[in-house]
Amino acid sequence: MKWDVKVYAAGSLRKVLPVMFEKVGLVAEIEFGPSGVLKDRIINGENVDLFVSANMQHAYSLAGSGLSNDPLAFTQNELCLFGRKQVLKSGDALGSMLDSRYKLGTSTPIDDPGGDYAFAVFDKADAVDRGASDKLRKKALTLVGGKSSNIKSGSHSPVYVLFKENLVDMFLGYRTTAKDLLSRIDGLVIVDLPESLKVRAEYGAVVVNNSVKGQQALNLLMTPQIRETLVEYGFSN
Repeated sequence: MKWDVKVYAAGSLRKVLPVMFEKVGLVAEIEFGPSGVLKDRIINGENVDLFVSANMQHAYSLAGSGLSNDPLAFTQNELCLFGRKQVLKSGDALGSMLDSRYKLGTSTPIDDPGGDYAFAVFDKADAVDRGASDKLRKKALTLVGGKSSNIKSGSHSPVYVLFKENLVDMFLGYRTTAKDLLSRIDGLVIVDLPESLKVRAEYGAVVVNNSVKGQQALNLLMTPQIRETLVEYGFSN
């Protein structure tokens, strides 16, 4: 098959990005994964046309290395806590995360922005409950999103496997992931983070190595009617 454009993109975009490309009429070869890992692969010489990161930092890192243009703000996501209904029945996100009876999962910091965002929530927790940040950092199981993570789930988020195999009772991650898993696994619920713990994820997109195909694709993806697709999948436009 002849690809119109080759893309590396954050794993949390695995549902929406193919739909967006289909709507603009482009055939894209998209590899999804942890943004930090994908960024390092581009820096180490792998050739793609477009990179969509789950944070602005990795996008700016490519620009700073001379490998891309300055990033465009692509979309936003929100963190929430989701897990077994019986575990989260209190509706208290911080209390549930601190409960020593239950296993808390996050993505892997540094390799995956989802992990960085989760640990940013932990840091905010100290203002609510002194010492909570250290407890949560020690408790968190960083089982997905790392260079050495071996949990794969095909078209689903790897978090799907964590719940299916009872490796975690709850997970601090993207709302878009939570909404998707609730439609696939019975007995999961979402608990919103209080204002004191809220963290928003800022996604950035860059054209790599002045790719003409990458720029053309990004221009199409950024049109208002196409960006509405992001909202349909739980992102912020």
